[in-house]
Parts: sequence; C-alpha cells; structure tokens
Amino acid sequence: MAPGRRAPCGGARTRGRVLQNARLMRLRHIEVIFAVSRAGSISGAAKALSITQPAASKLLKSAEQQLRFPLFRRLRGRIHPTEEAAALLADIERVFADLERAQDTVRILRERLDARLRIVCLPSLGFGVLPLAAQCFHTRFPRTPVEIAARHTPELVQGLMAREFDLGLCFGTVEPSHAGMEIESRLVTTGNMVYIDHPRSARARRGGPVRLDDIDFDRLIGLTASHHLGRMLHEALERAGMTRAPGIQVQTYYFARALVAAGVGCAVVDEFTAHAFAGDVVVRPIEPTVPFGVYAYSSARRTLAPRATDFLQCVYEACERVRASAPPRAELNASPPAPRPRRPRSGRGASPPG
Repeated sequence: MAPGRRAPCGGARTRGRVLQNARLMRLRHIEVIFAVSRAGSISGAAKALSITQPAASKLLKSAEQQLRFPLFRRLRGRIHPTEEAAALLADIERVFADLERAQDTVRILRERLDARLRIVCLPSLGFGVLPLAAQCFHTRFPRTPVEIAARHTPELVQGLMAREFDLGLCFGTVEPSHAGMEIESRLVTTGNMVYIDHPRSARARRGGPVRLDDIDFDRLIGLTASHHLGRMLHEALERAGMTRAPGIQVQTYYFARALVAAGVGCAVVDEFTAHAFAGDVVVRPIEPTVPFGVYAYSSARRTLAPRATDFLQCVYEACERVRASAPPRAELNASPPAPRPRRPRSGRGASPPG
C-alpha cells in the first residue's frame, strides 16, 4: 500500500475504533459535532450554539485531534460527515434525545406534574380511538403529560421491551394472552370485524348483513397476515372457501378503508376503523361474526405506570363512543332508499324537458 494512504475500514472495525476514541471527547465536542451535522455548515452550528464561527471551528478541530480522525468533508458548498462521523452521530443523536427527555423530567418535577405516560398504539387505533381516549384522559388528569406514538405490532413490542413506552395498545384474538413471557397483556374490550364498501357499489345498496362467501372476491382488499386481524381474517376466508390471496393486500387497516372510500374495492376491517369517519364508506355487519380483542401490552419486567390504568379506562370509554356513533343495526340491515331520478339539464347533449 502506498505510504500515507489509509486502508478502507469495514463497518464493525470503524465503529469499534470510533467508540474507543470517543471516550476522549468532552461534552462541548459532542455539541459542536451534533450542531454541524444538523446545520450543514460551521457558521450555522456557531449560530445554534450562540458562539462565534472561529470558536466553533476551533472546537471542531479540537474534537478531531482528540478522536484522531476527520469528522467532516466539504462537498459542493456544504460539509458532510465522514464514515467515522456517521457512525458516531447515531450515538450522539441518542444522547441528545435522552437529554431532551431529562429536561422534560426536570420540568415535570419543577411544576409538580405527574410522571409522563408514554403510549404506543397501532396506526388503526391512532385515528379513531386514541384521540377520544386522550381527550378523556386530559380532561380528568390535566397535569399528567402524555406522549403518543404509532407502531406496528413487532415494533410496538420491541419499544415496550426497550422501555421506550409504558403501555401499548393493539388488536388480538379474544382468547387469553398470546404475548411473549416478557410482555403482559390485558383485554380492554372486544369488537367485531365488519364489511365496508363504497356507497355506490351494488352490494352496499342491497343492505343487510354480509356473509364472507357472499363477498365479490375480485374486489376484496385484503389485510396481510403479518398482524393478528390479518391472520384471523385469512382463516375466516379460508373457512368460507376463499383460498387464494386477494389482488390487493395492505398492512394498515386505515389504508384499506381509504382505498374503499376511493372506490378501489371492498374490505373487511375492525369496527373502530370502519366507524372512525362518517359518510365515505358503507358499513355492514358480518355473519357469522368475526370477533377480536383490543389489548393493552406492558413490560412484565416493570411495574405498570401509575396513570396507565386510568388511561385504559379512557380507551374503553372511547371504544364505546365509537360504537355509539355507528348507525343502529336496524338501519344497517335496511336497504337505502332508491335515488331520486335526476332531471337532465338543458343544453348541449341533454334531452329537452318533457
């Protein structure tokens, strides 16, 4: 190898050397590296840190001398992190996220607020049920800060195990806990799957309950089997004699609902997703019913957060409110009135009145 040339580093090797040298950094070094990466320039970093540009340049040079590798390179008028800096920034960003959380904790203690309650839920529950639950909880416990995030089930469980969240809300079977040994589950309430279709479809205009074997399979928008309701629906469709996969499959129930509202096809979704918004889809009950549970997950290694039980009560009440907003079953079973014939307009292409 030519003198003065450095051999390229592999990912693991680079990270190991970066972390070893990172022990020499001071907090001020971490601040300037983070600020430069965010601003894309030393002048922008200096402004963010409320220091002069020469002072920011000196800090950055000091950090590179301590670490013994370059952190940024200039390209097309902007500076970009080197491979080593990119590996370091992943950890630095976590440091600043933890710092922000610590500052929130200080504010909570100073203002004598309750401990922050961190909630994670499925995207489907995040549109209809969770806003109502959060409204209920905030009215009753205005001094409890709440943080709400949306994740799919695997990421939801990982977040609970990593202590990123206190409580997770998702769908499951109505049988006892199917979560792992490190995750506890509590059944909050139960619901039923329902059929949704575009208001102009022939099946929607017919009214009444819908049997799975009566669904036009060529129009069906399916749920992937990677989630509990998707697996339950797949098994129910198989029992109804539908063994092939639908032409369109989605992972999120609200995406299925949006596609139905756009006239793409029909779908079978949970009743909370179906009734979250009014008017853009027609909802019909399914016979025989396909029930499911709304579960609260928490880490088995940690004590449940003090206000978590109160929040679950609000979730239960929110589910009941969504159900109450749905049309009565008698109305669902009735066929809608026939549309009134339109009188053609006069003008080009229209027949004259009479």
